Amino acid sequence: MEWSKVLTAYQIQPEEIEQITERVYRIKANSQQFALKRSRLEPNDLGRWLAIHQFIQHRQINGFVPLFLTNKKQPFYQDQSDIYYLMPWIERRYQEQPIDEYATVIHAMGQLHASTMNHHQITSLRQNKSNLEQQFQQELSSYREQMLTYVRYFEAKRFMSPTELQICMYYRDFEQLFNQLERWQEVYLEELEETDQMKYTLCHGNLMNSHYVITTTNTYFLSWESSIMTSPTFDLVTYFQHLFQFHDCDLGKIKESFSVYCRYIDLSDYEKSLLVLQMLSPANWLQSVRKCSQPERSRNLMKDSIELEKQYRILLFSFELQEYIMQTLKREQVEETT
Repeated sequence: MEWSKVLTAYQIQPEEIEQITERVYRIKANSQQFALKRSRLEPNDLGRWLAIHQFIQHRQINGFVPLFLTNKKQPFYQDQSDIYYLMPWIERRYQEQPIDEYATVIHAMGQLHASTMNHHQITSLRQNKSNLEQQFQQELSSYREQMLTYVRYFEAKRFMSPTELQICMYYRDFEQLFNQLERWQEVYLEELEETDQMKYTLCHGNLMNSHYVITTTNTYFLSWESSIMTSPTFDLVTYFQHLFQFHDCDLGKIKESFSVYCRYIDLSDYEKSLLVLQMLSPANWLQSVRKCSQPERSRNLMKDSIELEKQYRILLFSFELQEYIMQTLKREQVEETT
């Protein structure tokens, strides 16, 4: 890294530079602390990212850490293909009283989405309903066929590897998942008939526990290179699936946090079905299974097994959460009262 170029651009003279992660550096200068990040942005991403930055500035949206400008009045510094940005360093505050992290982050997400919410028409989607229905059927049929093909292939062997046995053991669970996925496809298509518009908001785009900082007074979002204006379900799916990787994920608190979020954004049944269809997609699982069908000499069996377990756990928790979301559908409540 050409430190002199970057620091000259931001007009700071460092007293100390400490590397925190592969991409983040803490810089002490003039009795202040700064966070310098070598972003994952590509030069082609800059137009979108700058538009998001201008939107945040114009709307004065809280929750994003402000960026310092360079001597050329730009919120980034580019050194060939590397793109850097500079922020105040925000220290995580630890309290004697433990915080409910799920609820805290969901509150911050809900505030972000509510403050940037707009609507757009989905007439074109509704006009394309027959094609969507056919696409759903083909997609689900492909998922079932792929899963069954792999299981038959593994079970035909005299001896299965641990990962192959792992896949076969989960087959019954995936049959249930496919059935529920089909049910949600039906909900989506039925609600599409009754829906004229859907919400879109500013989404962080890559929400996980390393991309926010909780202090005593606020929650700040970091690493927002993937931010995009889209359905608010995008952030929910990303955050929930990140949490679902871990075996000690507290599903009870996640259900509570979903209820909290719905106080900020009243998701329609159409949007809830969109959320669940994204969560229940087995695409990443099947990609992991595909790797397990490769010759063993080119694979790390332990790493493969961990990845399989992680993807299975994401779908398992997603399956449990969708049962709760199904109970919150407004159409279900209407049917019960009638």
